[in-house]
Amino acid sequence: MTRYLLAAEADKIQDFIFRSSRLREVVGGSQLLSRFCAEVPGYLLPRYGGNPDNIIIHDGGSFRILFDDADQARDFGVHLAEVYRRATGGALTVAEPVEVNGDFGRASEKAEEGLRRAKRWRKDWQSQEHLPYMAICASCGTGLAVEHRVYHEGEKPQHLCVSCLNKSAERADTGSFLKEFYQEVVGEAGLIQADWPGKKKRRNRTGIDPLEDIADYDSRRYVAYLLADGNSMGEVFSKCQNPEQMRKLSKGLTQAIRRALAEPTKTIMDKNPLDNRPGFIPVLPLILGGDDLFALIPAPWALDFARCFCQKYEAEMAALVKDVGLSDVVPTVSVAVVICKHKHPYALAHAAGEARLKEAKRLSKRRILDGGQPCSAVNFEVVLGGSLVSKPPDGRVRPTLRPYWAADGDAGDWGLHIRQLVDQRWELRDVAHRRLAALKVHYESDNLPDSLRSDETKPWRDRLERLLRRIERRSERQGLTVINALKELGGQETGYWRRVYRYPEDIWYGHGLPDLLEAWDFALRLDKSAQEYEEG
Repeated sequence: MTRYLLAAEADKIQDFIFRSSRLREVVGGSQLLSRFCAEVPGYLLPRYGGNPDNIIIHDGGSFRILFDDADQARDFGVHLAEVYRRATGGALTVAEPVEVNGDFGRASEKAEEGLRRAKRWRKDWQSQEHLPYMAICASCGTGLAVEHRVYHEGEKPQHLCVSCLNKSAERADTGSFLKEFYQEVVGEAGLIQADWPGKKKRRNRTGIDPLEDIADYDSRRYVAYLLADGNSMGEVFSKCQNPEQMRKLSKGLTQAIRRALAEPTKTIMDKNPLDNRPGFIPVLPLILGGDDLFALIPAPWALDFARCFCQKYEAEMAALVKDVGLSDVVPTVSVAVVICKHKHPYALAHAAGEARLKEAKRLSKRRILDGGQPCSAVNFEVVLGGSLVSKPPDGRVRPTLRPYWAADGDAGDWGLHIRQLVDQRWELRDVAHRRLAALKVHYESDNLPDSLRSDETKPWRDRLERLLRRIERRSERQGLTVINALKELGGQETGYWRRVYRYPEDIWYGHGLPDLLEAWDFALRLDKSAQEYEEG
């Protein structure tokens, strides 16, 4: 019997989730999307002669469902898109059903192609609501308001649209979106007493604010946002030869992301609990679906958190693809960390993270194209002075080696591993801050030589040697520690610079010390308490 594969995908998911003025609504939006994917397809299918067992993928805004009749598949797609519009205010693209005819792998590829084509060329007009007198939603600033009421406790009434009202209703309940992650951290029994960012109002604050809760970990009120995206997941899914493989891979992928996020979370809870908040879970997932992740994490351990996440993800995914029965697959992930003040708009932090994430993904792909072993990459940015996305440094000599690699070992001309930054942060903890500040200034772009010719580097090297002698006069041990850090984070072939060749770019020279000094307060090791750094 001929069967038909229907592919559908939500459009501009991040626009829908971020269409809110506050971070609390982001969680509600993610939870609304998660519940829609989990419940609505199974509820609608029996009306169109379908069986919930034929749902292959229904997560992260993506749907793959088998039908026995092409017309029923089309009608279901139209209904699903309309329900999605009413629930979220967003659009759902539905592709033309594809005949399976025994070759599921080929049908899956054709369905994906049809979905991309449908996204590019829409056939129908998108209906818009019209009113002679209207008010704009005070939360998202774009939707048409349908109610005027109190949105958050202690605030004045506001005009609100359907989408924001739905998000608020979702946020009032823990829901599976948060529950499944926090269960991964503390277990089902521990969830009853668990506490997490944004669960309740604390101290004398005017309202519930997860950003304030996470900022309590840093004396300067910094927080960090972690973005992650699996590398080449489309190719991995294309290797699935039957619906059961794809269903198992889709379900296991989200579980792998949760476990990878939970691993460093549990370490922070064990090594650095807040004194006045026992059992507090210091991570808030904002987007967690498919292979995409956007999470709020404590800033002091941001770099090591990303490293631990990558390694746990690789281990979980390696076990998953083996269990699914896929061969010649080495799953990796790209991660970006954005560190900023807790008042910095989350949408701007996400935009900066997306830029850094693209750099990490590009580097991972280049390494494979050049014949290297697949490896997860980590990039980061510290937002200072309310700046937006910064321009990556260029030139022959650069004060950076970003992005970094998540695995240990020698990366050769491809750069360094993020663990080397974290380890040197521990080794340099006793060095006087004013000496480190002088080193940071010395490595600023305006002070670097244009090339590594001896006549151009001599003034720069002389200044560095004088600075090192001052450090040695204060403490010979500290002087040796700094010299060792220069060698570990740079190289000895060309002074202290490390040769970098990242195909197809030209050869350039960089150093990891400027990166470490930029992220100095956010490169603490997960397995050390913050007090150990202060005690020296």
